[in-house]
Amino acid sequence: MFLAVTESGRVQVDAAGQPAWRATAPAQGTGLRVKVAPGRWAVEVAQAPGEFVDASSSPTIAGDRLAARAVGLLRNRRLSRFHPETGEALEYSQGNIVGRASNGREIFPRLDPAVIGVVTHGEHILLGRHSLRPDYYSLPAGYVDVGETLEQAFAREVWEETGRRVDSVRYWGSQPWPSSGSLMLGMWATTQDVEAVGECDGELAQVRWASREEVRHLPLAAPGSIAYRMIMEWLSNDA
Repeated sequence: MFLAVTESGRVQVDAAGQPAWRATAPAQGTGLRVKVAPGRWAVEVAQAPGEFVDASSSPTIAGDRLAARAVGLLRNRRLSRFHPETGEALEYSQGNIVGRASNGREIFPRLDPAVIGVVTHGEHILLGRHSLRPDYYSLPAGYVDVGETLEQAFAREVWEETGRRVDSVRYWGSQPWPSSGSLMLGMWATTQDVEAVGECDGELAQVRWASREEVRHLPLAAPGSIAYRMIMEWLSNDA
């Protein structure tokens, strides 16, 4: 079975909005394919007929492990072509997942952890509009730095993006974000800083507090995203 995936990480879906696994490979394939499971191959296409959706944020397939794996492995195969130490071209096995150098060292697919999460103060949640994606509100987020715990990374990202200090940081859940080779790790925290007490880095075009009533009327991150699910959980919790 074959699944068509674009270079930008969009997956072909059927009329029900589910990944469109086909018995034959798409004729528009670029030649790049990876084995995502026994008998299942993801094929990169430049363009193809049919509907394509974002594997990370589509509400119908955001939780589909094979779709996420298809996007992530194709991205890794496209980008990981050379040995990180010697610069020599990597050789790939038939499945196109693990690269090997002449010295026998195996180069596995790279995964970059990132944190994202809810920050609350009383009955309000901290939201932001990204400077590059200002059409909707989401949650503070960013990549985990070398030497950081998840809790430290989230505290740093909230400080850098919003100028606020957090406490009571805890882990909430996770979601693959294969189009960027990431694993999004959801966090939950509180703050005593109603106003910013530090300088923001400018990544967010706007930072604001919102009540539950206000959130119901705001444009939010895509329904399939971890940001949306976390906001909805906060919204449904009246405690």
